[in-house]
Amino acid sequence: MNSEPTLNELAAAFGRIRGLLLTEETVQHAVDLLAEAARDLIPGATGAGVSLIHHGRRTSSGATDASVLRADELQYELSEGPCLDAWATSSPARVDDTTTPGQRWPRWAAAAAGMSVRSCQSVPLVQGQAAIGAMKVYSTEAHAFDEATEHALTRFAASAAALLGHVQTTETPLRIRAELAGALQTRDRIGMAKGILMAQRGIDERAALRELVARAQEGRRTVADVALELTGGVDSSAS
Repeated sequence: MNSEPTLNELAAAFGRIRGLLLTEETVQHAVDLLAEAARDLIPGATGAGVSLIHHGRRTSSGATDASVLRADELQYELSEGPCLDAWATSSPARVDDTTTPGQRWPRWAAAAAGMSVRSCQSVPLVQGQAAIGAMKVYSTEAHAFDEATEHALTRFAASAAALLGHVQTTETPLRIRAELAGALQTRDRIGMAKGILMAQRGIDERAALRELVARAQEGRRTVADVALELTGGVDSSAS
């Protein structure tokens, strides 16, 4: 399934951000927001995390839930795992099934499997020539991610790295600009549209997302436009 329409909209918004301006916003809140966006945007993801890493040590970490946070912590405790590898090599790293013998990171895979984590896709957060961390999505199902997932998450991570690189270097209180606020509004609208389809058709969230993407592809529109139509919104840019 192609998740690009939604990802492109948010990636473009994040790419225009040069800083957050609300004094109550912090680095931690920024990585938490990005983790939530990654989980919501990648089909099959049951959780997501974002880590900023400096000299092999995690400086900030965002996670959508406690299990993601623990799966990440295990990588630092065991000094192995897809997140650390993506950061160290500046290349994507994927685990298709943590229960399969002969894992690249056997200790982490065994521990993750014990937590019902079956698959993971991790990509580096690269600013300039340096990897400043990694973004990853987890699933309780095996083979939840593929090359399309890797490509989509990598594109999203490129915009996230631009934002987080700025945050990490300034280390000052920050505020969300209109672009991020609009991106989050789009995400919420898509969530509402999925809820409408779930109620109308009696389907689950994943099937609702597939329906949204299919309608967007058929009409050569974005997922956001389809969601706007379903929720009865009015596009102020329309003439």
